[in-house]
Amino acid sequence: MAIVLSAETQKLIEERMKETGVETADELVRVALQTLRQVRGEDFEDLDSETRAAIEEGLAQADRGEWRPWEEVREELRSRFIK
Repeated sequence: MAIVLSAETQKLIEERMKETGVETADELVRVALQTLRQVRGEDFEDLDSETRAAIEEGLAQADRGEWRPWEEVREELRSRFIK
């Protein structure tokens, strides 16, 4: 399948590849599609009850205003899990 992308979209893909360390555009698109599926909640019911409960608690915390900026959380996750 041939896909035609605008120059702007190609630039965004290249930027995201550099930011994330993804090596190919195919891999980046696959990750983006998986993320979209998760954001849309298509996989929520497939999760175990403990994970669903943790997500629900996180959403409740956010509703109460108990949250941290994404940049802070991202850096914490990177430092803990990506070496």
